[in-house]
Order: sequence, then C-alpha cells, then structure tokens
Amino acid sequence: METETTIKTEVTVQEPNNYIMLRVQAETQAFELIQRQAMMLSKSTLVPKDFAGNVANCAIALNVAKRTRLDPLMVCQNLAIIHGRPSWSATALIGMINASGKFSPLRFVLDDDDNPTSCYAVARDRESGEELKGEKITLDMAKREGWSTKNGSKWLTMPGQMLRYRAASFWSRAYASDMSLGMYTQDEVRDFAEPPRNVTPKANPFIIPEPEPEPEEPAQEPTKEPEATTIEAEIVPEKKAPAKKAGFALDEMIKELEKEVNP
Repeated sequence: METETTIKTEVTVQEPNNYIMLRVQAETQAFELIQRQAMMLSKSTLVPKDFAGNVANCAIALNVAKRTRLDPLMVCQNLAIIHGRPSWSATALIGMINASGKFSPLRFVLDDDDNPTSCYAVARDRESGEELKGEKITLDMAKREGWSTKNGSKWLTMPGQMLRYRAASFWSRAYASDMSLGMYTQDEVRDFAEPPRNVTPKANPFIIPEPEPEPEEPAQEPTKEPEATTIEAEIVPEKKAPAKKAGFALDEMIKELEKEVNP
C-alpha cells in the first residue's frame, strides 16, 4: 500500500510540470510562426507605410487579425497609426459589424437627406430581436467639440458622410466593442487627439547664462636662446713710444732759443 501511494504521488507532481513545459513550447512555436509571417508582410509592397519594413507593427496586426478573426492583409490595409494610436477606418468598422452575423446590417437615420444636420445608427440583434439605437450625432455637437473647426476638416465639405461615420463609431462602442477592440476610428483620432507636444523647457530670459570658460591654450615650451659662439682672439699689447728724458728735452729748447737770438 505504501508503494502504491508513493507512485501515485509522483505521477500527480509530474503532470503539472509536463503541462507547463508543453505550453511553453507551444507558445514559443506560435511566436516564431508570427515572426515569420510578420517578416513576410513587412516585405510586401501592398501594406501601408506604417507596416512596410516594420516587423513589430506587422506582428501586432497579426495579433489583431487573430483576435478579430479577420484577414491579416485586411487588417494592415485598414489599421492606421495616428499620433501613436492604432485606429480603424470607419468603412472597415461598418463592414466588420455587418459581416459578424450578430446584427442586422447597420442603417443610418438622417433628419434630412439633402442637408443633414443629425444622424444616428440603428441595427437589430439577431438573437433577441431587440432594436439597438445609437447616439444621435449633430453638426452642433461637432462644432462644440471642435471637430469641424480644424483646418482641412471634412465636416465642412461632406457633413453627411462624417455624420454616418461618427454615428457608426459610437454605435460600435456601445454594442460591439469586442469587434473594434476598443479602438477609435481614424477620423475620431484626427479630430480629438493632439499631436505630440514639445515639452522641452524654454530658456528663462531673466536668467543670464554663465559665460562659458575660455579654452585653455596649450602651454608653450620656453624658447631656447641661441648659444653664444666663442671667438678666440689674441690680445696684442699696445706699444708705447719711449718716453724722452726730461734733461735731453731741456737742452734742445735752449739751443733753439739761442738760434733765434743769434742767427
């Protein structure tokens, strides 16, 4: 009995370890497969610039495709990175809702077909038959939110289409957030997301910057004075005229005087 108990205990302990190792191996193989697929997508000329040559972005797109059960190329074509945020195109979002089979095709109700000022999206839940009505989007809302006051805004040139796109986005977050994965549409991100700001502090004009230290000049080596050349010269003593004796000079003077007196 003791032997059987020991064997059963060992089997019970080993089973979780084997399961963990098999799971790690399966995840490693799946990661390597995604890497190869992402590498292939990044080299394709059919993907947008956000994914061309970017293996990491392609791997994320493959992950999104797996979670939404969509074609990876379709995800790359309709997923854009705006101000660092991944966002769907509005047409792709509407297509995902209509192709899901959970709802009836999405319909848009305008207040005026020619000059619309408001719109809301509506669909019916196929399982319960309940009518699902989205929030009403108006041009006044777009103005108050600042969507239509931006330079180059499409709200001024095609208000009807923008009302439909924004109504579909609001409807999807209310009733089908699992399809959009909580991401906004490209038009929404452009309307409310601000581009990255430069947060580098500006120089204070009241603070005088300290002068930069002048570069030290390299120490110059002391100049060597030219060595004096030694010239050997022989000193010749000056020859002096022999001094005449005082007595001899006096006799000559007397003789000269006598010649003058007695010529």
